[in-house]
Amino acid sequence: MNINMSLLNRGLVEVSYKEFYRNIFPVGSFEERGVYERGKYNGIIIELTNDKKADGKLKVLRHTLTDDFDKLDEVVGRDNFCLMSPISYAGKSRKSTYARFLYAIAIDLDGIVSEDNLAVLFKQIESNSFLLENSVYWGLPAPSYFVSSGTGIHLYYVLEKPIPLFRNVVEQLEILKRRLTWQAWTQGASELHDNVQYESLFQGFRMVGTVTKAGNITKAFRYEDAKKYTIEELNRCVPEEYRVKRIVYQSDLTLAEAKNKYPDWYEKRIVRKQPKGSWICNRALYDWWIKKIYSGAEQGHRYWCILALAAYAKKCGINYEELVLDSVGLIDFLNSKGDEFTVDDVMKALEAYNDSYITYPIDTIVARTDIPIKKNKRNGRKQAVHLARARAVQNIDYPNHEWAGRPIGSGTAEQKVKDWRHLHPGGRKIDCHRETGLSRVTIDKWWDK
Repeated sequence: MNINMSLLNRGLVEVSYKEFYRNIFPVGSFEERGVYERGKYNGIIIELTNDKKADGKLKVLRHTLTDDFDKLDEVVGRDNFCLMSPISYAGKSRKSTYARFLYAIAIDLDGIVSEDNLAVLFKQIESNSFLLENSVYWGLPAPSYFVSSGTGIHLYYVLEKPIPLFRNVVEQLEILKRRLTWQAWTQGASELHDNVQYESLFQGFRMVGTVTKAGNITKAFRYEDAKKYTIEELNRCVPEEYRVKRIVYQSDLTLAEAKNKYPDWYEKRIVRKQPKGSWICNRALYDWWIKKIYSGAEQGHRYWCILALAAYAKKCGINYEELVLDSVGLIDFLNSKGDEFTVDDVMKALEAYNDSYITYPIDTIVARTDIPIKKNKRNGRKQAVHLARARAVQNIDYPNHEWAGRPIGSGTAEQKVKDWRHLHPGGRKIDCHRETGLSRVTIDKWWDK
């Protein structure tokens, strides 16, 4: 089926890549090139080139999209894989922590293989729910745009007003998007209704005007007048439990108050800048998972294997460029395990790196990748109890702390502060900070102990 012709035959109007992106990002959404303006941010384009670096690896380019849109012409003029999300960012990183405003909700819909599939999709759009064979089927709000990416369709719901991406807002929007995705995939439009592919709010999509994996051009089609939505309007298209209940833009608690009220949180999240509920692991974990992919990846689970690799890369501090090159290097192997697995599929899965998948649970990884992971055995005990028992055994077997570790209290931040003050009776906290490398919060904590 020729998706482009089918959309045109249904009365949709093809629009240029500039018209498409300008409708999503109106004039003034981004900074002017070379001009810093408080409260304004920029789009980010990722381009995977065919050029190679000195070490033989492919070059991955990041482009900052400013309000003049000059970068659009530049990347569209090359035949490379390019993706962008309908989001503005602070700085040059697409990590979710730097996301500032959401301009559209986009859903990737695969499995549109016949005119019948497309007919069901448009029937869903005609009403929020409809009756088919005595069962209620959920419909969809009419997309502002359909984007034909070659073998699938991206549905874009452009927002009337960009939404600030504070964590409490993101959590609600993720629930709404997940439900809209379920409605798009499971009501008859997709042949892949038993394998719904849920993607994060921060997912990047193949750019309009750039090449598809088949070598054609990704095209955008305006549906009617390209309606823009409020969250309230999108809420009416899903059951009540999936709706955005309330957008609270930020906590009333100031950072100074939070520091006094939650000192441990402040030390971890503000001073050390650690992501929520996470810790940094040795890169051996990342390399181990690549080996697990080679030994256990199978058809139907390959996307999740790469997504898990992205989560491990984030947890192990592996940079994005290395992750992309390692993942692209797995394509030939993954193709040997089933039907075609492409750069497109890899780049979609790698969006986990830019989102909050650093806390991806092991049980979920096992279920989705179908690769077994042996857990540390606790015999049913809670982690705290298990560790307490282990330490007790260590103290009995090695009363002088002969194991490969350090005695309790030695080398701790508290001891470092005490030692420094002993050597510098009249020393200042700022000097202690400079010489020990400890944070000011930690020094304040132990200064008078």
